[in-house]
Amino acid sequence: MNPEKPHFTIRVSASRLAKRLLAIPQKFKNLFPRKKDEIQVIFDDGEKIEKLTFAPYDPKIKESRIFGLSRWFSKRNVQQGDVVSITMEDEEKGIYRIALDRFLRERHEKKARQKMRSARTEGIAQEGLSTLALLTRKRPRQVAEDEILRIAQQSRCQPRPRLRTSASYRYEGVPPGIRILLREVHEGKCQVCSFAFKKRDGEPYFEIHHLDPELGHHPRNVLLLCPNCHAQFEHAMVTGFEWAANWLVGVVINGKPYALRQPFARKSPARIVNGVVLLLVAVQIGPLVTYGWAN
Repeated sequence: MNPEKPHFTIRVSASRLAKRLLAIPQKFKNLFPRKKDEIQVIFDDGEKIEKLTFAPYDPKIKESRIFGLSRWFSKRNVQQGDVVSITMEDEEKGIYRIALDRFLRERHEKKARQKMRSARTEGIAQEGLSTLALLTRKRPRQVAEDEILRIAQQSRCQPRPRLRTSASYRYEGVPPGIRILLREVHEGKCQVCSFAFKKRDGEPYFEIHHLDPELGHHPRNVLLLCPNCHAQFEHAMVTGFEWAANWLVGVVINGKPYALRQPFARKSPARIVNGVVLLLVAVQIGPLVTYGWAN
């Protein structure tokens, strides 16, 4: 929406929703024709122009009305209380834009989420996370938790890609989007010992450990660790894996038990389990959910 163009918002009422129309308050009547006519309308962020019936201001009902919205109401699942923005897109040609704020917000959130997940650098991933926080009006850490759970619920586990370096191969590094989300959720602190330190650039230093190195970057298959704990997971005798809602919450390292900070294991079962496709992996780390970037 262009803020320089005349525009206003209205909230959809139950009575207008039932009649499949939009009611224009008296104070905005001068933006519309003074007699019954067809007006040209563009919906949401589209470009196609459609014609709708407009009834001018009626002193008895104290409003103007736009009819012919049944298809758009159904397509966008417009509900009572939804906010609709109406903009004078082209005053000379008499073209208006009718946009459902909820729909546009969801579109913008989806774009920011895709930008974060496909980011090639942590800087770009951070931009996506910040944009999501602004759009959802949540703290970055809460957004990061939501996104980690979304990925866990909507994705499946695949073999971890290997990258070729000279004549050998190595495992693909963790995508910047996952690193940024884990950093935000755990504040850069080790999930085992809570140790953290800042690098010279002020960012926290941490390492990502894959519970099963053959599997991908699914949130249930990765831990945020300090170098010491990461080395222990790689080289010490690690047993006694304890799981809660398919999240690792405890291990035994060289005979000593450790509890892992795992906020997702405390989330409501309905939020965690809903939509998750479980894959029983025949490895000592226990069951993991399959992985893949899915929206």
